[in-house]
Amino acid sequence: VALAITATPILFLLQRKNYPVKSSIKSPPYKLPKKENLLELEKLAILQGSGIKCNSLIGEWKFISIWEKDNDYKDSVFSSLLRVFSATIEFKENFSTENSNNLFIKTSIQFGIISIEFSGCAYLKGKQPLLSFFFDLIELKSGSKILLRRSLNEPPNKKKPFFSLIAFKGKEGWLSARGQRGGLVLWKKIEFISNRN
Repeated sequence: VALAITATPILFLLQRKNYPVKSSIKSPPYKLPKKENLLELEKLAILQGSGIKCNSLIGEWKFISIWEKDNDYKDSVFSSLLRVFSATIEFKENFSTENSNNLFIKTSIQFGIISIEFSGCAYLKGKQPLLSFFFDLIELKSGSKILLRRSLNEPPNKKKPFFSLIAFKGKEGWLSARGQRGGLVLWKKIEFISNRN
């Protein structure tokens, strides 16, 4: 039952279609950049690099918004669902390696006390830079209790997903990136959300 409850929103997110549905969930109250601002920052990042380092990413980030590729509007339904299911991504120092560009990554979706977590490794490369990652463990939890745990195989380098990092504003607590399939993503650091509330 727990697996079914957790899988439902995930399957929706993976297989959704663009239905004209309006979301009743309000946008976050804190000030965040608009898409136009992010596109300008992306141009600079491509030409000059974003200057984002591993220590810029350390912490837990809550998903806020996504703009689909080649669309001028924000996907409010998709964004709202990810907020409802508390979609987060977390980065920590990876002490199992001497490479300072390597990080531990964990992403999770939560529905009540039920959560599903993917964890693995991430690393920065290139000037912009790219954040490549892979997950080698999946866990289904009820609170702190692990209901299911499975190891995952590391994919070949060419098949690993990645984000092209665009901009990071430490004082404002937000991070933006372009996903592998072209979506423009915006996260807010959870500690900044808590302080605002």
